[in-house]
Amino acid sequence: MTMTHNNPQLAKLTLLGVGLALGLATLAGCRGEREDAPPRQFFPDLDDAPKWKPQDHSEFFADGRTMRLPPTGTVPFGTQGFRSEEPWAKKFDKQADDLLKADPAFYQGKAADGTYLAKAPIAFTKEDLLRGQERFNIYCAACHNYNGDGQGTVGVMWSYPVPNFHDDIYVDPKNEKSRDGYLFHIARDGVWSPDGAQNKMPAYAHAIGYDDAWRIIAYIRVLQSTRRGTLEDVPADKRDEMKKLMDQKAAASAAAAPAATPAPAPATGGAK
Repeated sequence: MTMTHNNPQLAKLTLLGVGLALGLATLAGCRGEREDAPPRQFFPDLDDAPKWKPQDHSEFFADGRTMRLPPTGTVPFGTQGFRSEEPWAKKFDKQADDLLKADPAFYQGKAADGTYLAKAPIAFTKEDLLRGQERFNIYCAACHNYNGDGQGTVGVMWSYPVPNFHDDIYVDPKNEKSRDGYLFHIARDGVWSPDGAQNKMPAYAHAIGYDDAWRIIAYIRVLQSTRRGTLEDVPADKRDEMKKLMDQKAAASAAAAPAATPAPAPATGGAK
């Protein structure tokens, strides 16, 4: 006797069970279970695509670098495709400016002719100088000391003499090393030997942004002024206050100085 039925729900469950069984069987075959043969590859181009790590060596490109420079004429863009004069947009406009780096004076410290700027291309406020002092004390003082004389805790043990910002070469306008643009470049890019083989000072571009680099240079000028400035450089309404501070410091230094030991009287040898 033959039994027939027309239950659609049962038919669906039967088909689903068969499908699951076939799927499991297929997956087991793909794993190459207990075989030395590699698994089956349905998309070999994805499995076997070459992988290059950043800053790794490449045999494919002529210059041997995996990281590629942008093609000539490439135009970078920021996080937004517009400009606005509204206060809320200043943050995003600054991000776009930092990405474009279209102003060589601000972003490279150089004039149109490629020479380093004698003076920073921006004006500084008191808050900028205080920020520059903070950044200098964090990133520069370890080698250059808090007063800029190059005798910091790390600087005295460095393999090369650490510059003293109070030396004449850093204030002489005829010397390239005295230029704000040059110091800005060094702060971000470091110092290398002429052949490029030895790094005499590490670069701090990873920690010091463009704005902070200029603020640090401005603070270095403040440190230089503390030794080269005179009372006449102080605003007239502040000179009396500054004179008192100078007198107090001189008195404290004199009090801290050890007393001079009188020289012994010359021996006469006595009478014979």
